[in-house]
Amino acid sequence: MFQGFPGKNRFAVRLVAVLFLTAMAAQAQEAGQFKNLKYFPKTISRDELIGTMRGFSFSLGVRCTYCHVGKEGAPFKDMDFASDEKETKTTARAMLRMTDAINQQYIGKLGHKTDSQVTCVTCHHRLSKPITMNALLARTIEEKDVAAAIALYRDLRQRALGGGQYDFGETPLNQLTESLLKEKKTKEAAAIMELNVEVNTPPSMWSYNLLAMAHKANHETEKAKADFQKILELNPQDAFAKKQLEELNSGKQ
Repeated sequence: MFQGFPGKNRFAVRLVAVLFLTAMAAQAQEAGQFKNLKYFPKTISRDELIGTMRGFSFSLGVRCTYCHVGKEGAPFKDMDFASDEKETKTTARAMLRMTDAINQQYIGKLGHKTDSQVTCVTCHHRLSKPITMNALLARTIEEKDVAAAIALYRDLRQRALGGGQYDFGETPLNQLTESLLKEKKTKEAAAIMELNVEVNTPPSMWSYNLLAMAHKANHETEKAKADFQKILELNPQDAFAKKQLEELNSGKQ
């Protein structure tokens, strides 16, 4: 997937993918026709097929061998483009029919006209298996621990920021924190919010409040006091922060 390559190498990887797809189409046309087309019309032109395949490649961040049989880097003549051996190819056809149904049977039947259309990239965002940042980190916390989740976030932010695969803003981390607090995972909630206010500066009032509540829930009283004090400096009329600070100063938890 492209997401695994440093930014300076992504152009080269994409160029290889485009050349690969072009050669595939040329090979098929030399034989007289494209073989084993079960979704696309048999009359599809070379340019149309190349453009569509490029769209798949860029939308999912994958290369030809993700769906087609052949070894990465092998000569084009050794690729079996017609084969249905790989499950990903069958899945791709099903997903194409799904997007057609969404566009034609649902969006197309809205009471008002719209130019909006669902495409592969609408959901995938250049990930072969799309997942939101909060879901990815929640899964990592569940399978490993919060330290691993934070390390993953930092690594992805360094490698993929600006690539469109993930939302590195405060909202996914805030949503994750709210879920963690509901699950009584206070240590994890505080760690995620400390990361959030570090990387997404300046934080919103939503983030400041979640940081304060996470510290309070984790019994980090002095940190919670400082958080609520900061909120009141930014908004002296915040009644919730006033009440929370009063309770903390009086020894109530």
